[in-house]
Amino acid sequence: MKKDIPEIEDLIAGINDPDVTLGTTPRTSEGESPLIVSSHIPSGESASVSDDDKCWQDFLSLLETDELTTDKNDRLVCKLDRDLADSLDDCDIHNRSRSDLVNAIVRAFFTTYLGKLAKYRREKKSLFVNFKEEYDGKD
Repeated sequence: MKKDIPEIEDLIAGINDPDVTLGTTPRTSEGESPLIVSSHIPSGESASVSDDDKCWQDFLSLLETDELTTDKNDRLVCKLDRDLADSLDDCDIHNRSRSDLVNAIVRAFFTTYLGKLAKYRREKKSLFVNFKEEYDGKD
């Protein structure tokens, strides 16, 4: 049983290609209409654009505050894909760290889309959910 593993050149094709940049207009020849390269904006939905603007403004305002809302000692470790980590390291927004950027991104996303995220909330499956404080500590 042979696994089809792509060649490394195929995997990295297009990386750092100036013609493939999100949110920019690629060069076109005369007679062609320019295309906006953006995979996250559905066509015909103006509400999502305003949500995007709100999310971006929330993100920037979180980064502009002196300290983010949580203490840096109260952070947990979360693994991030290497390409995302490298991309965040390339960003210099208010001289904030990668962790600050990730926290601001996630907080802005939650602020904007909390209503939509609520329907995906997990049920608590702990046995302690229905536990009542009837136990007095004696055997």
